[in-house]
Amino acid sequence: MIILLLEILLILLSPVVHIILNIMHIYGRVRISIALITIICLVAGLLLPLLASYIDILNLPPGTRCATGSVGFAVIGTFLTLVSIPISAIVFYIIAYYRKRKAGTLAKTIQ
Repeated sequence: MIILLLEILLILLSPVVHIILNIMHIYGRVRISIALITIICLVAGLLLPLLASYIDILNLPPGTRCATGSVGFAVIGTFLTLVSIPISAIVFYIIAYYRKRKAGTLAKTIQ
């Protein structure tokens, strides 16, 4: 059971970290650009599901002849990464653009 939770955590880790780091970037807590955050999380999101599949294959009982279910972790995790990270990157680019634009117009009105 703990192994399954670890594998699910590995699959969900990259999209969640991507959202958290982008929120921190918007509020000025992280100085890394949104593009670099997206690239790092995409690479991690492609590697971590493979690690989850590998962990699951290692924990199969002896004599198991088929590991198709274990490979599902890699497929599901990769699909989740390839869908969620680009969508959230676009959303956070739009939010950052409008926050920057609003701050620029606010600075002009103060002067």
